[in-house]
Amino acid sequence: MAELSIAQVHEMARMAGLALDNARATTIASRLSAVMAELDSIPSDKLAEVEPASSFVLRRNDHVPAQ
Repeated sequence: MAELSIAQVHEMARMAGLALDNARATTIASRLSAVMAELDSIPSDKLAEVEPASSFVLRRNDHVPAQ
């Protein structure tokens, strides 16, 4: 799979309602490309055996305890 471009990262961020500067977008593009390369290395016959997840739950704790 080709590496993600900075423009693609900016577009994904825009769709998610996030603003990124070019330095951050470059870092994210590099990291996501590395993750995608690792996923591409999994043999497809192994992936055929995996049941897809029906849903994901993201819990976010916005509370930061006082120090």
